[in-house]
Amino acid sequence: MRRRVRLLFLVLCLTLTTGVPARAEETRFQEPGVSYLEERGPYLEWGLGALIVIACLLIAFKNPHRSHMD
Repeated sequence: MRRRVRLLFLVLCLTLTTGVPARAEETRFQEPGVSYLEERGPYLEWGLGALIVIACLLIAFKNPHRSHMD
């Protein structure tokens, strides 16, 4: 049993360390007939995502002892 676990661990380590990364494709897909749309950065999406995360954290860490009787 231990021999199999050691062999599996060795195979897993060899598999993870000897992998060759795939080459990145430099060509981008262009939608035919939609040449008027500009490519833009993902700043709007990241900004909205950050705002949602901040709002969720503020709600999650609000004071649990507050009440409407203050």
